[in-house]
Amino acid sequence: MRHAWILVLAGCAAPDVISLRTEGALVLEVEVERAVTAAERRAGLEGRDPLAAGHGLLLEFPVEDEVCIANGGVDFGIDGIFLDASGLVTALEREIPAGDPTVRCGRARWVLEVGSGAAAEVVPGAAAAGL
Repeated sequence: MRHAWILVLAGCAAPDVISLRTEGALVLEVEVERAVTAAERRAGLEGRDPLAAGHGLLLEFPVEDEVCIANGGVDFGIDGIFLDASGLVTALEREIPAGDPTVRCGRARWVLEVGSGAAAEVVPGAAAAGL
């Protein structure tokens, strides 16, 4: 008697990984969760556990525009990396304190939120891949 085995991998899709490079050198690589809808972007990291090293939240906006983030209601500090439609870093907000409701804005199509200090080596003009 022959048996056929079928392996089903439900929910095992490869995670999205965003990498940032400056002059060809890798300066940050992050496994991301995507926030695509307005409701997901508004909720952001509020009420979540601190981001583990190498993890982040990628806020996706429908078009490149002036976009803003805040860290009110979040129990840990973050860095915010603003990326334009071509994937270049346009602005950085480093070490935004936990619970800080101050609005920080920049021109972007995406904003990558990572744990405080994770973007220490990222500079304006760095290029992102994996968006």
